[in-house]
Formats: sequence, C-alpha cells, structure tokens
Amino acid sequence: MSPAPSPKWGPVALVVLPTFALATLYGWAVLGSTAFKPGFIGLNHIALGTDWAVFWGAIRAMLDGNLPLIMDGDRFTAFLNDSLRDWLTVPLAYRPWFYPPSFLVLLLPFAPLGFIGSYFAFQIVTAAALVAALLVGADRPDRARFVALAALLSPAAAITLADGQCSFLVAALIVAGFRALPDRPLLAGAVLGLLSFKPQFAVLIPVALIAAGQWRALLATAGSALALAAASALIFGLDIWIWWLPKLIENMVSADPKWVSYGRIWGHSVWACARLLGAGETLASTLQAAALVVAVVITALSFRIRGMPDLRLAVLLAATILAAPHSGPYDALLLVVALTLWFASFTSTPGPLPWLVATAIWVVPLASPAVYVEAGRFAPLATLAMIGLIFQGLRRSDASAASPACQSSPSSSIVR
Repeated sequence: MSPAPSPKWGPVALVVLPTFALATLYGWAVLGSTAFKPGFIGLNHIALGTDWAVFWGAIRAMLDGNLPLIMDGDRFTAFLNDSLRDWLTVPLAYRPWFYPPSFLVLLLPFAPLGFIGSYFAFQIVTAAALVAALLVGADRPDRARFVALAALLSPAAAITLADGQCSFLVAALIVAGFRALPDRPLLAGAVLGLLSFKPQFAVLIPVALIAAGQWRALLATAGSALALAAASALIFGLDIWIWWLPKLIENMVSADPKWVSYGRIWGHSVWACARLLGAGETLASTLQAAALVVAVVITALSFRIRGMPDLRLAVLLAATILAAPHSGPYDALLLVVALTLWFASFTSTPGPLPWLVATAIWVVPLASPAVYVEAGRFAPLATLAMIGLIFQGLRRSDASAASPACQSSPSSSIVR
C-alpha cells in the first residue's frame, strides 16, 4: 500500500504557525531565564528543578532512614530549603511528599548523583525514553520524528525541564506500553504497571485494556504495579506504606488545606479551573467526577475500535489529563503528544477548528498558573474539544475501513 499523501499547509496554518513559534520561543525563554535570573521572563520558578527537589529530598531521606522527615510536610520543606539554600533564590513554600512509595524505586538509580546531577540526568534519560517510544511502532513512521521533535520543543517540555517534573516519563510509559500492546502484551503490561508511581495518570489504563480485550496485558499491568510496590517495601520497609495509604485515603476524603492552597489549586484540573471560575466545592467536585466519567466512556469506546492505534492512544493521553484530579502545566506534555499524534494522522489539510484547538493546547502551559492567568481556567474545554475531534476522526476511520468500498480497495482514512 502506498503511503498516505501529506496534507498541504492551508491558509489558516500560515496564520497559526507563527503563534506556535512565538509560544515555543517564550516557553524556552522562561526556561532560560529561570537558569540565570528566575522571573525575568514569565513566572518566577525560583530556580531550576524545584519539583525535582521534592523527589531528590524524599529518596535522600529514605536512604538515610529518616521516614519521619517525609511524613511531616513542614519539616520536609524546611529540610529542602536548608539543603538547597545556595541553589534557591527564595525559599520554597509548602512542598510535601505525596507520591506512592513505589516512586522511590524509580528514583533510586539517580540518588548517587546529588541534586544537580540527578536533576539533569533524570530529565535527559526520560526525554530520551519518550523520543524512543514515539519513534518505534508509529502508525505513520514517516512522521514519527516530527511528532517527537514537536514534543521536545513544546512549551510543555520547557516547563517540565524548568520544574524538574516527571512528565517525560509518564508520557513515555503510556506511549511505549500501548505501542508494544499488539505484539508483546506482557511487556506492554509490565511497562504500563510502572505508571502506578503516579496513580492519577493510571486510572484509564485498565479501562483501555479491558475495552481492547487485552486481558494478559491487564494482568501484567497489575503484576508490575504490585512488584514495584513490593520492591519499595523490601528496600525501604513497610512503614512508609503504613503511613502513605491512610494519608491517601485522608486526602481523597478531605484534602490537606495546605496542599490545596500550595498545590492542587495551581493546576489545570477540572476541579481547580471550576473553583477559580467561582464554583463551590461541591459543584467543582461534581464537575471533576463528570470529567472522569466522560474520560472513562470515551476511552472505552475508542479502544473498542480496532483501527488507527495512534488515534486511540491520542484519545487516551488527552482523556488522562481530563480525568486527573490534579495536573500541572508540565503535564500538558501529554496533551501535546496527543495533539501531534492526531495531526500526524491527517491526510488532508486540517480545517480552522483543528488548528484553533491545537493552538489552545499548545499554549496551555503558558496560560499558567490559572490562579493568575484567567484564560488558563478554560484549559479543560480545549482538552475536551480535542478529545471530541480525535474521537470523531477515529469513528470516521472505523466506518471507512468497514465499508464495502474500502474492503475492496483499501485506502488510508482521512481525518478532517
């Protein structure tokens, strides 16, 4: 079968692409200014890698056998400020450890490198992992390198690097896991199980696997997650799990007010954006629950369709952000990967609406924090719009593949 034709640039793209370029330059300027003069351009990130400080501090405390330090958010923040006083331009506010203990196992290889060395090494290794995941097994191999390049150059990537977050790793695990799924389901499940280190982004994984009938992969995912948890218990002891599990339940029932003030409200979740737009706690939580339901339904429907695996993957990545009760501007990297996978599937010139949605997704990390930037409070609407458009294209592709004309004369689907 000959490759699908490449779409020509339309007049809308000629207007939108400069916006993409300016947003990209601004995002990387924020990263550059953070390295030399934080706050000179954009938001004051205080210093490079302030979120990585939490990861580094937690693994260092556990290796020192100092679990009580992790258990006390105020003491832990004071420890970070004292340890990194020569790196930080101003003290950190409240930076507690809320991640599952299994994350410590993934951080362990970087512990000997110190704060600065581990920060750079983690970002380089996980960015390389994402590139490798995007290049292997793509629906459109001829466009895979452009998808990877766009992901690395995006404003979301720049903010990920500035904060020292783990978004490259999250995206790499999801992409690699689902790319391996058709031929190596056990390996796919083993990879996807590692997402248990950030459970809010693993919620839809079982939904997708069940809808696709991938039972072996589902069992492997559960086994991988349990193995990672068991490894953390063997290395660091059970006490951290005995502390963390009740803390998880407590935060689900009644979140720590300090965490809400210094963490959750600063993200782009449906809950955070609803609260910032004036909704009460009950309404915001209801809207977040509704977003979860929509994400589950759209993921299940998408993975019941057999064709166009990269479009299904794009739906999953975007729905993961929609469903998450907390996500930051760096997590928009998942949206960027979804966006580029979607655009890589086009065989005709995209119309104005896809370009408009793409522009909104691309600039989400810069419309941040939504506490300050009012436009950022509508980020979930852009995510929802992209999910709807991708799913529409997925259904058209499925209908086209099932039609008698396509069965007698195969051709690539067109996603408009």
